[in-house]
Amino acid sequence: MHRFFIPPELLKEANTSISLPKELAHQVRDVLRLTIGEQLLLLDNSGDEVVASVTTTSKTGVDVHLLERRPGKSESPVHIILCQGLLKSARFEWILEKGTELGVATFSPILCRRSMAGLEDAGPSKIARWKRIIQEAAEQCGRARMPELLPIRPLTHALNDIPAAAIALMPWEEEHARSLRDALTTLTTPVGAGEDVEEGMGPLWPPAPGDSSKMDAQPTTTVILFIGPEGGLMTEEVALAQRHGVQVVSLGPRILRAETAALTAVANVMYELER
Repeated sequence: MHRFFIPPELLKEANTSISLPKELAHQVRDVLRLTIGEQLLLLDNSGDEVVASVTTTSKTGVDVHLLERRPGKSESPVHIILCQGLLKSARFEWILEKGTELGVATFSPILCRRSMAGLEDAGPSKIARWKRIIQEAAEQCGRARMPELLPIRPLTHALNDIPAAAIALMPWEEEHARSLRDALTTLTTPVGAGEDVEEGMGPLWPPAPGDSSKMDAQPTTTVILFIGPEGGLMTEEVALAQRHGVQVVSLGPRILRAETAALTAVANVMYELER
């Protein structure tokens, strides 16, 4: 069933009819060619989804009847904040799209020493384009909430804003002693084996399948990933991150492009912790 985010105010009342926004009406009528009686899912970014049925389609617009509001897919208990050094437009947009599909909760574009000049001057049209890419990716992959896009800011500001209970990781090509997997493995030790859980962190080991009481009580684990721009992070930036409690890790023996490193790190974090 096709899925679309629309303004929340259109979905306030159940069992009523609404007219779809102009651009969405064009897509439903002229691109997808949905006919009267066919259903679609409308999303208001609340975590719910609303089943709607096409009632009228014409050159002037498309009307649908709202049939049912129900919970959408739950967001991951692993809350990934991707602090990505600004890249050229196409590569950064690739990260937004694929990062959304992989489950990133928040994108935080950051300015690093080696970020190309001028990238920080993203105007309203570019920000709108980035948000549209995130929206379309969320619709495609079945999410009921869109990831948040934070304003562009310097790396130092992002480091100052690390929450006390977050796990902060920085892949760096010059790190050889500690891998990302090593760092994540130390976080997935089962709770209750004689060790106290650090206050504020909560148990990171998932409950046994079918244990709904533990699943309901499972806290969100926040992981912040710092990925450098094209050209990588400078030694001084890495040292500054370490002073803020960030763990520097390796993604392996090969040098990865910035966009490859970002998606590799996100996928590995989800694989190790989202279980």
